[in-house]
Amino acid sequence: MPPAALSSLNDREYRKLLLALTLDTQRLELLIAITDDRNLQDQLIAAYEADLKAEDITPLRARLDPNRPSLRATLEELAAQTPALQAGEPAVVTVLNAGELLGVRLDDEKSEQEKFFFSLQWTREALRKFTFPIVLWLPDAVATRLAQQAPDFWSWRGGVFEFVAEAREPAVGRELLAMPMRGLQDEPQKSPIAIADLQQQVAQLEQTAPESPLLITLYNNLGEAYSGQYDYKQALELYEKALTLAKTKNDRAGEARALRNLGDGLADCGRPFQAMGYYQQALEKYRELGDRSGEAKTLNRLGLASDDLGQYPQAIEYHQQNLAIAREIGDRSGEANSLGSLGIAYDLLGQYQQGIEYHQQWLAIAREIGDRFGEAASLFNLGNALVKLGQAQQAISNYETAKAIFEEIGQPFNADKCDTALRSLNN
Repeated sequence: MPPAALSSLNDREYRKLLLALTLDTQRLELLIAITDDRNLQDQLIAAYEADLKAEDITPLRARLDPNRPSLRATLEELAAQTPALQAGEPAVVTVLNAGELLGVRLDDEKSEQEKFFFSLQWTREALRKFTFPIVLWLPDAVATRLAQQAPDFWSWRGGVFEFVAEAREPAVGRELLAMPMRGLQDEPQKSPIAIADLQQQVAQLEQTAPESPLLITLYNNLGEAYSGQYDYKQALELYEKALTLAKTKNDRAGEARALRNLGDGLADCGRPFQAMGYYQQALEKYRELGDRSGEAKTLNRLGLASDDLGQYPQAIEYHQQNLAIAREIGDRSGEANSLGSLGIAYDLLGQYQQGIEYHQQWLAIAREIGDRFGEAASLFNLGNALVKLGQAQQAISNYETAKAIFEEIGQPFNADKCDTALRSLNN
């Protein structure tokens, strides 16, 4: 059965998809499912997998390897490891994470997406040996590029099923945590005017002195400016230019900054695992340089990426190291940020009393240094932890104070989180 409360359009698409999956489960059928809503995607996959099991059809999942994004290789590996496929039993394979492949070239001649599209264009005959339906999930933008860059493969599809985002009331949980921001300790985001100025400086220097070390700084600055405008593709390309030139010029500081920026860009694109590799390289560079501030900021990034990966004990270790350095160098803002990150990591582990202790320390420093956002965020997270411990009235007081501060400083998104939490408690 489809998930409850689906819109009529999504319900119709779901029923069409399920019918396509169950018509003939022992013949190759390529089905494209499209949505930009990851939560909806997860619900739909879980729903049709349950329906398939009820029909004695084995549902299987496969993930593309970003280092070798080949549908054929992924299916061959799955078949080699799955007795049901080897025995020819009825099965359906769902292929995930094609939408997470990077469209930006990092070091290689082709981006991960380009490699994937290229492999699809020439894989038609190779897939015929697989005798089961395949559901390839894609965001809309990636589906559009696939149709353009692998037209032969696209024409071979057996069906396309498009699902639109469902309106929902978020629950109080991880998605409502007021996370310490990745760039909280760094320079403020650049405005569009600053982007134009930086673009002009870069263009002039590339023309007159393309090997100038100053370009390393400008590439990093411009990439950070694009990141501030959520243009991560442009940002990643510029960070890669900065890294390449920094290596050529043996500029270890510029190299460390570019590596950390590449990690930030990948983390912002939902690629924390790949980001970890760049952060580790950046950390090594900062330690070689003896740059304690750079080391602390990179430990913060490693902790946040570990949080994203669900590796909370590892995240706590990174945040503790960050906290120790922040205290050593007298960075009160960095100390507050580390305390907030530690509180959230303990919350995610379910150790709410420990989380409360760190949130309270975060709150005290935020008030001391006049950080109104940090004050509101710490109050909000205190409210979340108190709810988990059954202290609803105290939580409501924290939420209301946090909401007032968020509105005062013009943070409507965070104020909306407070509203959601308050409605949840009042109901």
